[in-house]
Amino acid sequence: MTDEDTDRQALRGELATATRILARHEMIGMFGHVSVLTDDPTRYLLCPGAGRRKDRCRPEDVLELGLDDTFDRGRPLELYMHAEMHRAKPHIRSLVHVHSPNLTALAGLAEPPGELLMIHASFWPERIPLWERPELVTDHDAGRELVEVMGDSAIALLRWHGAVIAGRTLKEAVFRTVLAEYHAGILLAALATGRPMAPVEVPRADLYAKVLPAATHEMNWAFESSFVELDG
Repeated sequence: MTDEDTDRQALRGELATATRILARHEMIGMFGHVSVLTDDPTRYLLCPGAGRRKDRCRPEDVLELGLDDTFDRGRPLELYMHAEMHRAKPHIRSLVHVHSPNLTALAGLAEPPGELLMIHASFWPERIPLWERPELVTDHDAGRELVEVMGDSAIALLRWHGAVIAGRTLKEAVFRTVLAEYHAGILLAALATGRPMAPVEVPRADLYAKVLPAATHEMNWAFESSFVELDG
């Protein structure tokens, strides 16, 4: 086995672990998916599609696709959002799509709130990009449109549908996804009080660099991985 083959197999293992972590948090299940770009910028790894047990995902279950590949049985129907993100922005190595309750609730609001109520969610944009088309992303054109709407934000909402979360690494994307759902729940609870929210005086990028450096992503990965180890 070449070094390249070894690295690819290790990346498959990481994506399988990421899939199980997100399943443990009920972020993905029947629906929802996560991808990571390989060292070959024309190819990416993707978790299995609907109908597969995401909480039991193993490296051999992970799919490897080219950027121009289309939907087929066993693949996520909305694989196009991953392909077009990795094509347009190869520095974004991982993308997660979820239908989780709190993020989906925000996607149903006329103006999703951009307030920051938790320092660990400081990747939250002041104005959240919103893809207004209440339909699935089922072709490359729709995938490109979603990527354009998302811009440089770490997260975008899909009207009545859910959210997509991006990361410069797989570990960053997974951590951001878990934190985004938690933060969305806090926002919904705060909105329900009807009381004003405190403004954040510190630039969010500076806060993110202080609170969520790469070392924190590694620590979170080790913590989360310990809950989803598979036997055999």
